[in-house]
Amino acid sequence: MTALDAIVIVAYLLLIGYIGSRSFQRGTTARDYFLGGRGMSWLPVGISIVAADMSAITIMGTPAWAFGHNYEMLWTAAGYPFAAVVALKVFVPFYARLNLFTAYEYLERRFDLRVRTLASLLFLSLRGAHVSIVVYAPSLVLQIITGLPAWKCVLFMGVFTTIYTTLGGMKGVIWTDVVQFTAMTTGVILLLAVALSRIPGGVVEAWRVAEAAGRLKAINLSFDPRELNSLWASIIGGMVLTLSPLATDQVILQRLFTTKSVRDCRQSVLTQSVLITPISVILFALGTVLFAFYHFHPERLAGLASNDAVVPFFAVHELRPGLAGLIVAAILSASMAVMSAGINSLATATSVDFYQRLFNRAADERRLAAVGRMSAAAWGVVVTVLALFAGRLGALAIAYNKISSIVSGPLLGVFLLATLNRRTGASAALVGAGVGATTSAWMLWRLDWSFFWFGPIGCVVTVLCGSAAGFWMRPPELRQIQGLVIGCGEPEDAKTCL
Repeated sequence: MTALDAIVIVAYLLLIGYIGSRSFQRGTTARDYFLGGRGMSWLPVGISIVAADMSAITIMGTPAWAFGHNYEMLWTAAGYPFAAVVALKVFVPFYARLNLFTAYEYLERRFDLRVRTLASLLFLSLRGAHVSIVVYAPSLVLQIITGLPAWKCVLFMGVFTTIYTTLGGMKGVIWTDVVQFTAMTTGVILLLAVALSRIPGGVVEAWRVAEAAGRLKAINLSFDPRELNSLWASIIGGMVLTLSPLATDQVILQRLFTTKSVRDCRQSVLTQSVLITPISVILFALGTVLFAFYHFHPERLAGLASNDAVVPFFAVHELRPGLAGLIVAAILSASMAVMSAGINSLATATSVDFYQRLFNRAADERRLAAVGRMSAAAWGVVVTVLALFAGRLGALAIAYNKISSIVSGPLLGVFLLATLNRRTGASAALVGAGVGATTSAWMLWRLDWSFFWFGPIGCVVTVLCGSAAGFWMRPPELRQIQGLVIGCGEPEDAKTCL
């Protein structure tokens, strides 16, 4: 790292700190702090949704996968258009109309407090663990690049991100996400262009080398469920993995709640689905181009300890001073975007689903916003401390993805039962979720299947069992589902609701 690289990184961090904290206001309301005053337009919200789910693990891991494997996993991105259509038709109409702070408020209105509390607890547990891992992972690379110990990198990212997230609230988070998304995409495109320019013959020769090595293989038609990246597992599993956040994840949905109109809410979902596919293609292409580059320059791979670090390794060794700093800033951007999104949503769920709902229902909006700030600071400390010890988790960090896939399917199933099935009550939904989660967990324990199958099967089992239980149990009353189930919105629909 040169002095110019350091200047670029510091300048970027100062810009993020300024944008993130400039929305700070004393005595702000919960509506302003958690939802940006419900006045955000579709473009920054759509970009923020992408940034909130695209960690440094994605920025480094996707090219690293393509560098060492092929394009079979790219088909998971095919689920985004499907997820957007289902979200727009099934979920967005409710979320845009009900003036929610959290997605789990809807579950209480449709079912009861038990379902809301359980869903919110699952979110807090999984998202807290996810943010910790996301912050820790790039610190290992930053340690190599900057020479600082990993714990200092973690501590710096955690403290810095917590401060501007706590001060600025959701509006600050969204606008910093826009800047961070710009930095990420600029850095990736820059790396792709530089690597291509260093390959004799350019795109044509890179294609030839990658094809000869099998790196361009994109379709695996195997029906063996143990195949991680079969076409069927990638597409079907990808659909659930992409739909579940749009339907159930507070981090994503809270951004939709900030939009100023139903039209903006819908356009935000479409923006996310339009952006994510080309970004995925570019990340895979970067890994392929890096493979071709090092095919012609194998001696320059000396010192690369793992394929996972190939992106920052190339940046540090091949880019001119200043440009390497931009790539480091891009890696920092990805981590801080996910962390700020996670902290804000964790604070919102804690304040609204637990403090206000269970302990102080009379809390006004100013009091709730103050509790939200304290919760954001507390969650920032929690995830930073967890990230400091994440290196000791070993295989547990990898197991997180499998556990997440077990939970995401049944949770999506519960939301589908809520919006589509008029006869399903709270107890029936809990029965369905319990059977779905048990089925997925049993599969993980007993079957050596691709984890892409756990989510879809858990979702289907939840819906089927929840629907079956609903026929045996007492159905909800009309007043409990009116306006909360598709096809049961207005008084004139009463005859068709039950």
